[in-house]
Amino acid sequence: MVTTRGQSKRRDAEVLTSAPPPYHSVLFVLLAGIVFVKCLPTLEQIDEEATVETLTNGLFVGPATLAIIRLLIAAFVLGVVAMRVLGPGLSPQPTYLPQSKLKSAPIRLVGLRSLAPFTLWCWVLLGVTFALTGTVPLLYAMDRTDLIHPWHLRLALLAFEVSAPCSFLVSTVVKFALWPHAYRSKGSEGTKIFRSFYGIVTHNLNVIFVIAEVALLGGLPVVMSHVAISPMVGLAYIIFAWAMANRLGEEGSGPQYLYFFLDTTLGWTTTKALVALLLVLLIFYVAFSVIDDVLEHLEGGLLV
Repeated sequence: MVTTRGQSKRRDAEVLTSAPPPYHSVLFVLLAGIVFVKCLPTLEQIDEEATVETLTNGLFVGPATLAIIRLLIAAFVLGVVAMRVLGPGLSPQPTYLPQSKLKSAPIRLVGLRSLAPFTLWCWVLLGVTFALTGTVPLLYAMDRTDLIHPWHLRLALLAFEVSAPCSFLVSTVVKFALWPHAYRSKGSEGTKIFRSFYGIVTHNLNVIFVIAEVALLGGLPVVMSHVAISPMVGLAYIIFAWAMANRLGEEGSGPQYLYFFLDTTLGWTTTKALVALLLVLLIFYVAFSVIDDVLEHLEGGLLV
């Protein structure tokens, strides 16, 4: 059937009032969630690794120095978060695939809404990770281990196990999916947001900070039996994106997604993207776990 220019314009002018996720995407998220919930580690398994010794042993520095470095990183990361939340905000306009049924409109990211991107979820978690892992060696150096609660240790370790693979996932998706798509769609203007201060910091320093922790600071472990935690965060964001679709854009703009591959009008393409993202995240988790085993075998950092 031939589509006339007038029909094309009418189609482009249409604004969907809702764009529920396809049933197979919902089914995938549901089944993945059930599997990972069943695979969640027990408190006993977490406590085997989440110890004061694990969080205070520096590869090349003592507990006091380790605490200072981690807390400085935490202060920088959370400082960037504060700048983002208290700043003037951003208004990115997503560029969808040609087959999308959504009408692109500016998304106002100001105040707490600035934390809507998955990048910011991971960046905030990274700051919390270094704050938690930094206070443990600080209390140890002050000889106040009595103030360290077991949940402090558990959350510190689990936060790192989520932050490490998620940071690499964010940077990988930006480099190989978001940046190329934005450039193809709008040229250099489309990649402007990635070349901004916030883009450079949150898509590059996140990986640098994680590598520094693994190879130079404390060498925190990423335990294979805890593998279900990280993808649970990813699944939570997918549900968040679905729930927020009709609230992100301007009034009357219809559903909006910050990431073109989460566009629920793409049918099976959406589900395939979700599967690919989950697999990449798991690959990074396994890679960190293997690296941890290698470093443990070498009894030191990458520089040994």
